[in-house]
Amino acid sequence: MLEDAFTKVRISRDLYMIRANDLRTAFFEGLWEIPEGITYNSYVLTTDEGSVVFDTVKNTMIDAYVEALSEVVDLRDVKYLIVHHMEPDHSGCVKKISELGEPIVLGHPLVGKMLKSFYGFTGKFSPVKDSEELKVGEYTLKFVYTPWLHWPETMVTHIAEARTLLSCDVFGSYGVFSATYYDELPGFEKAKYKWFMKKYFATVIGFYRDWVVKNLDKLSSLAIDPLVVLPAHGLAWRDRYVSEVVGLYKEWGSGKAEKGKVVVACLSMYGFVKKAAMDLATELGKKGVKTLVYEFTDTVRSNMSDLIGEIYDSEVVVLATSTYDADAFPLAKYIAHLISRKAPREKKILILAGYGWGPRAGLEIKSVLAQAGFSELKIVEFPAGEHCEALGEAVKYVE
Repeated sequence: MLEDAFTKVRISRDLYMIRANDLRTAFFEGLWEIPEGITYNSYVLTTDEGSVVFDTVKNTMIDAYVEALSEVVDLRDVKYLIVHHMEPDHSGCVKKISELGEPIVLGHPLVGKMLKSFYGFTGKFSPVKDSEELKVGEYTLKFVYTPWLHWPETMVTHIAEARTLLSCDVFGSYGVFSATYYDELPGFEKAKYKWFMKKYFATVIGFYRDWVVKNLDKLSSLAIDPLVVLPAHGLAWRDRYVSEVVGLYKEWGSGKAEKGKVVVACLSMYGFVKKAAMDLATELGKKGVKTLVYEFTDTVRSNMSDLIGEIYDSEVVVLATSTYDADAFPLAKYIAHLISRKAPREKKILILAGYGWGPRAGLEIKSVLAQAGFSELKIVEFPAGEHCEALGEAVKYVE
């Protein structure tokens, strides 16, 4: 495993990546478990009219970032600082860089207000319009608004002469790798990287999935066809692999499910629900159904981020839950809430609900999901220790 560190990579003659490897953040956004870590990618374009910095990093890394940036450019020569997205893992060092030099900070009109609110920023700020172009030296920068990917002020920058798209959170990923480009990974790591990318998409972008295809189509309508894509998290994409990553985003944005994929969230207090969930998975396996089980019990706690990442493109979700205080098990209700926020609606959901003295959990979970627009919902309830009869009904619904 790589340690927390900054790396500097030359992307092209005048364009550099400054990458921060973050293995200290255990919960991205204070919510999502990321044992795989995450990177923050800042970029620097040098020209004969001054340098341009695109995004910064988390403010817990200010000193190390300033040192790394200073090794690439003289901070007094930074003419522009582009803020693509105001989330603090990208804007955390904007104020510091502005204090060490005199750059003009450029971004969506909302950025100026947010910089002042977040950091007490008093430097130079100039808003840019959608599709506005800026000439810096020999390069033309085109700023394109990409709202709700994943905040309203998000935008991207296309460097026309280099056919390079700086995309911030769009096309981002969890994970810390030694490679710079996706195509540098060996085959088995490519698959792992796509999983981290899908997990990132589901947890961070999932709620805004309807805007993914809209914004990709918008870029196409502007004749933006990059050869290189540089996100602010994860690896860069180039050449024929650019169409691959765009294809992945279109697929995820459309909510396309993997045919036959079933994800089981098993929430068991004393083992009765776990036995029912495992027996269901076994029966489905006999029928050739791909089933992934995530446990939340008195001895095992799966990562919620992994669960949501797999649920996103599943065809069927099984919430196997105990009843608790005449209600749904609290974690089951929370997972139902996350599904209602992050997952596409076009999937079947089975609520396999065990109970002791009286059923209630199924109705509570169904209510959460129905209100969110899920229509294919089925409740199968069973008394603790007596799930055999319910199992046949559950298998029939899932397969």
